[in-house]
Amino acid sequence: MIKKSILLVDDDQRLRVLLKDYLNEKNFRVFTSEDFNETKEILEFFIFVLIILDRLMPSGDGVDLIQDIKKTSKTPIIMLTAMSENNDKIDGLKKGTDDYLSKPFEPEELFLRINNLLKLYENINQQELLFSFGSFIYNTKTNSLTLNDEEIYLTEGENNLLLKLINNRNNTLSREQLAEKEFDESELRKVDVGITRLRQKIENTPKHPQHIKTIRGKGYMLICKEI
Repeated sequence: MIKKSILLVDDDQRLRVLLKDYLNEKNFRVFTSEDFNETKEILEFFIFVLIILDRLMPSGDGVDLIQDIKKTSKTPIIMLTAMSENNDKIDGLKKGTDDYLSKPFEPEELFLRINNLLKLYENINQQELLFSFGSFIYNTKTNSLTLNDEEIYLTEGENNLLLKLINNRNNTLSREQLAEKEFDESELRKVDVGITRLRQKIENTPKHPQHIKTIRGKGYMLICKEI
């Protein structure tokens, strides 16, 4: 089974170690960060299914970071906090927090909240959503690409790559983010080959792409919109 990647942000080293070990046992792959600036750098290179974020840390207020994340991502966020006042919770929810958990808490409660959020987001993602780039339309429910109602054949690898670009549309994704294995050089080369093949299928002039842009030194960006 492929492990889902979670980012855990907290300045309490003991808590980071405890939760990382616990969630690893629950078949999650856990990345950790103790600083908001470090967190921002991590988010530039990696994609996570969920983020667990402490609200108040020496580097700032987690609510501000949540606002930045939600500008470009739909990744669900669980906020951890020592605050228990309703106004603090309401403030966090207004700014984009998906769930709130007050310290101290049992790891099992966090695990249950993670599963509930992931199921909710999976149900949302299973709804039919259509995206267009030029005359092409992609259906996220059927995972199909069409041009003038005729389906364009995509391999599984091409489809997975295109779906990652669509889910992060109009934002730059690095080769590492698009790869199945972030640090495998052969996987990075596969990304470049996959991009080339996708361009051959959806670009009028693949050498001068209008939809899948190369952002020099950073990665690739799909220009598209939801319809």
